[in-house]
Amino acid sequence: MGRLTIWFLLGLTLIAVSNNVGFANADVGPSESECRPYIEKAINELKTDGVTSSNGSGEMQSDQPRRGDDDDDDDGGLGNNEKETVEITDVDSTEDANSANDLDGDGIPDDEDDDIDGDGIPNNQDDDIDGDGIPNDEDDDIDGDGIPNEKDDDIDGDGIPNDEDDDIDGDGIPNTEDDDIDGDGIPNTEDDDIDGDGIPNTKDNDIDGDGIPNAKDEDIDGDGVPNAKDHDIDGDGIPNKDDDDLDGDGRPNDDDNDLDGDGLPNDEDEDLDGDGKANHEDTDLDGDGTPNDEDEDIDGDGVDNEEDHDIDGDGVKNDQDNDIDGDGLPNSEEPKSMDIDGDGVPNDEDDDIDGDNKKNEKDEDMDGDGILNIHDKDVDGDGVPNEHDDDSHEVDDDEEEEEEDVKKRRKRDVDAAPVLDVEAPNPADEFPVEEEIVKVVEEVPVETEPETEPEPVVEEEKAEEEPAVVEVEEEAEEEVVPQAAEVHEDVIEPEAIEPQTVETAVADEPQEDEEDTPEDELLWEGEVPQNRRSRQHITELLQLDDEFNAREKATDNVAEIILRDIKRIYESAIKPLETMYKYRDLSNRHFSDPEIFSKPLILFMGPWSGGKSSILNYLTDNEYTPNSLRTGAEPSPAYFNILMWGNETEVLDGTQLAADYTFSGLQKFGQGLEERLRGLKMKSKLLEKVNIVEIPGILEVRKQVSRVFPFNDACQWFIDRADIIFLVYDPAKLDVGPETEAILDQLKGREYQTRIILNKADTVKPEELLRVQGALIWNISPLMSSAQPPLMYTTSLWTHPYQDGAPARLLLAQERAFLRDLRTAIDKRIEHKIASARRFAVRVRNHAKMVDCYLNTYYNHKTLFGNKKRIADDIIDHPQNYHIYEGLSTLTNISRYDLPDPEVYRDFFRLNPLYEFKKLTETCTYFRGCPITKLDVAIAYELPELAGKYKKMSEAALSSIEAKQAEVIDAEADPKKTKS
Repeated sequence: MGRLTIWFLLGLTLIAVSNNVGFANADVGPSESECRPYIEKAINELKTDGVTSSNGSGEMQSDQPRRGDDDDDDDGGLGNNEKETVEITDVDSTEDANSANDLDGDGIPDDEDDDIDGDGIPNNQDDDIDGDGIPNDEDDDIDGDGIPNEKDDDIDGDGIPNDEDDDIDGDGIPNTEDDDIDGDGIPNTEDDDIDGDGIPNTKDNDIDGDGIPNAKDEDIDGDGVPNAKDHDIDGDGIPNKDDDDLDGDGRPNDDDNDLDGDGLPNDEDEDLDGDGKANHEDTDLDGDGTPNDEDEDIDGDGVDNEEDHDIDGDGVKNDQDNDIDGDGLPNSEEPKSMDIDGDGVPNDEDDDIDGDNKKNEKDEDMDGDGILNIHDKDVDGDGVPNEHDDDSHEVDDDEEEEEEDVKKRRKRDVDAAPVLDVEAPNPADEFPVEEEIVKVVEEVPVETEPETEPEPVVEEEKAEEEPAVVEVEEEAEEEVVPQAAEVHEDVIEPEAIEPQTVETAVADEPQEDEEDTPEDELLWEGEVPQNRRSRQHITELLQLDDEFNAREKATDNVAEIILRDIKRIYESAIKPLETMYKYRDLSNRHFSDPEIFSKPLILFMGPWSGGKSSILNYLTDNEYTPNSLRTGAEPSPAYFNILMWGNETEVLDGTQLAADYTFSGLQKFGQGLEERLRGLKMKSKLLEKVNIVEIPGILEVRKQVSRVFPFNDACQWFIDRADIIFLVYDPAKLDVGPETEAILDQLKGREYQTRIILNKADTVKPEELLRVQGALIWNISPLMSSAQPPLMYTTSLWTHPYQDGAPARLLLAQERAFLRDLRTAIDKRIEHKIASARRFAVRVRNHAKMVDCYLNTYYNHKTLFGNKKRIADDIIDHPQNYHIYEGLSTLTNISRYDLPDPEVYRDFFRLNPLYEFKKLTETCTYFRGCPITKLDVAIAYELPELAGKYKKMSEAALSSIEAKQAEVIDAEADPKKTKS
């Protein structure tokens, strides 16, 4: 009875729906939304008469218990707590809807529908997007389009491909914040396929499915944490330090040429493990959790250090590597307590200092610095010259077989008496070490002995001990040698010395004469003024306080983005024509990563003894220290002094500087320049922000002196990279000669960055100061390519008090203006980088058009049977006969003064034949366009727009910092409000 009633009512319902809606004769049946009210009514009626079976078969059970309040004994009832489910589906309408890609039949395609299943819940809030009763995190087809998620290019059916979708699974949580990016119910850290594209992470070139290949993706696993700060780069749930496959590319770390998956080979990567720390600052180079000094495989290449020919994985073989263990300290500068090969054994205890598998006594190059022991002034690489090193590991070829004796020399007894020796003078003449006079006064107590005098006994073991006392007093007029003292080589027997005060003793070798004392030590002035002027205003005006750190970090992050944009423009628009027309063969002015990413460069130039070194010491707070730059009235040695930041004070020679990333371009000027380079690293707050360079003092001579390196070209290299240039003059030396004139000519185009400092102004009487300033401007202005006189600061830049009668207020005001100008140059470093890139782009464009002009002239005059070399040479040797320069200036609006001289191109075409180049029109392609057009766009639009972009982003970053600081201030002012 119950079954018949149900089917009868169901039939009546369908007939009523058909007649009421008017679709009886239509080709397409009623939609689900139109039928829903009638279906629900029928279901409500059915609830009173029948139920579905508990096993889900759909058959009615007549023997089910009845409802407690139902009087009909024939109909089955529902249980007290059971809910009935009746599903009625119109097959035809469902198939039609699916075929139209409109699941809920609302006329909106699923890929444009914010509510695919029409349940009134937006997709990004719906736990079941396609309304199939299966939660999204358990559904193999989230959007119900019939395509499994792993094969679906649009998992959530929002019309946005997965690789462009910020929310792949459509759960309303951005991928960067979503613990389950593909919505498969498996957390990313446990998911073998994070983005749900059917490709396992270990084989997926785009693990997080954001459309950016892993090698270029700054966030490989898409967790919102940049790789450099992410403790789990590939998002596999294993911390980097425990992960055998750091970047999740399926290759074990020890077999992976790109350990951190940043697209840079390990031997070119400055951050091997991608932890944001440069290799030379990283105590765990390969990120395996084992410190370098305890790691048997420092670079993580699977080869043990003792068998690895490149321990730190920088691409440089150990025997050619200045820093074998990659800790940032050159081998020659590694302190004695350090570890050159990074094997965890200090050098003075290591049988193989440089880790080349050769024992020290059999190694021709013990410290691995590339210099054979017989020629090496520091055999063991501990920074102490052999002549002053008591543990120099010297190897004697004649006694090489006597290993025991060698080991005794190499392994000195650490309990031996200490050696008090005179320190060796610093090898850098520009940084003389202050003389230290070691005075040790040892009083030998008076002992009363019997009349019999004890015989001095000298044991063989004492011959190897260090002298008990070594004392040097430079000003001693006479040496007091105790009588009856028996001297045995380098040992003084204290028992044989008479009871008296000893002020001088005999050293290892006979005492040297004063002539052997280094001149730098004799001439160095170590007197410190009693009333030194305060330097507090320097810290304030240069903003070196800690309160400015947060603001600078915010702008530094923005600056990094702009610098990458500059590099992108250089790679895409400038470099193609630079390479195609071989611009590097024409000019020494290059542009690459060191020029883009280096710190701001402050350049000091001027005549000798103008006070440049004193200014550098003053700015860096390096006055009156052992490593201060040498100052004085006499001309200093012609060195290029470069000041850089370092954790510890360190003097660098030219070879080390030329190997530095920032100054590597100086290698092209040859060994002669490297010998004139001197570097000084020190821990100065100013040097954290800038590098400072001092050009050798200009010494005007009557006769032109030839140098062993191109001095003016080297100066031009620094000028091209300087953010601000200071010409320092002494009021007593205002003469201008050929050397100064040549330098000022090189400043063409950089006048806006050039300043003049009239130093030592307190030595001039106030009434004469104006005349001196006028004379200096009168001498210099005509030689500079600018009608506007350069900006001048008249002051005295050192901590000495101003001389009596000097205009102190004026001098101090000028000094403060100089410091503010210097700070402005630091703040405008990005604008200077953009300007430098644009200048270089203009030079490359002019060169390309110049070569093109020569080529067009050549092809216009070339005949069928003519000699192409003779025609080309005639054009190159006599460009004025063919009106090349005039024609180019007329056609392209390029100034004649921006083009190199004909002699320059004559030399250029001797290296590169004219007819081997392509005309600009021949470089264009259908797909890539014209390189010259891209370059013109970069010059006219892209590079100038970067300046505006940087300004806007910096303002936004600073506003955010100020808002946070305001919140902190408010919280401190009203703590109750914060708690509420």
